[in-house]
Amino acid sequence: MSDAPVDKEALFDLVDEDPAFLKRLVETFLSDCSVYMDAIRTAVAEEDARALTEEAHGLKGAVANLQAPSAQEAAHRLEQMGRSGEFNGAESALATLEDEIDHLRSVLTEMVEEL
Repeated sequence: MSDAPVDKEALFDLVDEDPAFLKRLVETFLSDCSVYMDAIRTAVAEEDARALTEEAHGLKGAVANLQAPSAQEAAHRLEQMGRSGEFNGAESALATLEDEIDHLRSVLTEMVEEL
């Protein structure tokens, strides 16, 4: 797991240093993230390559918007597994993604509380 899951400077630049916009962006992510993660868990459990590709791709885009490269890479790994239909290592990749997302959620929540 990365030490700094968010490039805070890049994220503030992205939202033009607008705290209200940042708060909305983070709140939307926190709401949507659970949906993505539930779908990714199900796709891995059922070895549903199409669903894994779609859901991991969507999550990858969401975390990229938040300037979170470690979570983005973890989602990308699962997306690639879905594209290839190869599920060897998917449980481990999912555990990595869950760790990254948990860390990201914590940091984002702190950021919003500080605004």
